[in-house]
Formats: sequence, C-alpha cells, structure tokens
Amino acid sequence: MKRTLLTLLGAVALTSSLSALAGPDWTVIDRARAAAKAQQAQQQANTALVQEANAVLQEAGKAPL
Repeated sequence: MKRTLLTLLGAVALTSSLSALAGPDWTVIDRARAAAKAQQAQQQANTALVQEANAVLQEAGKAPL
C-alpha cells in the first residue's frame, strides 16, 4: 500500500512538473519581438512626421509643436 501510494505521488509530481521542463514558447516570443519591432517603426515614423511639421511651422514663423 505504501509503495503504491509513493508511486502514485511520484507520478503526480512528475506530470505536474512537465510544463516547467517544456522550455520557452517560441511562438509567443517571436510574436512579441515582431510587435516590438512594429511599435518601434511606428514611433520612428511619428518622430519623423513631427520633425517635418516643426520644420514647416518654423519656416512659416510659427511656434513648433
């Protein structure tokens, strides 16, 4: 009885720890990298647009954004 119980508990412990041994989820990591890259590109585009608008406003003699 004791041996069966210990075997059962060992099996439960092993199956509950398999997710920790599975490793990283590369799909999620790749999606996060792509999202960060897209956000960075959008930020650069916004910065360039604001700089261009400020240049136009300065040429017109108005205060920059």
